[in-house]
Amino acid sequence: MAFADKLKALRLENNMTQEYVAERMNMARSTIAGYETKNRQPSHEKLAAFANLFHVSIDYLLNDESTQITMTESRELSEDARDLLVRYHRLSIRSKKDLFKQLHLLELRDEEHGPGHLTH
Repeated sequence: MAFADKLKALRLENNMTQEYVAERMNMARSTIAGYETKNRQPSHEKLAAFANLFHVSIDYLLNDESTQITMTESRELSEDARDLLVRYHRLSIRSKKDLFKQLHLLELRDEEHGPGHLTH
């Protein structure tokens, strides 16, 4: 997914209008529209500001890989699972690797104590 598509998807996902994003970014609404229609490309500074506004990494904004979950797949998942997937896709590659290391440790702990075991 291209930057333009991700920007629009993030804006809609967060229930933001182009006007609202433009105000937060200190730019014209037409500039946001231009980014979303692929007529304009943001500077590095603006990319960092978009990443901050939407709480995503710059890597996520620039990565052309499609990371959207289709509506059919989404309906089959619990709300927690959907949230986890959305948040995972926003992570940088390094953070994704760190997350998998942590998941492995949690799996080892569950194997040792059982998934319902509480440790203090």
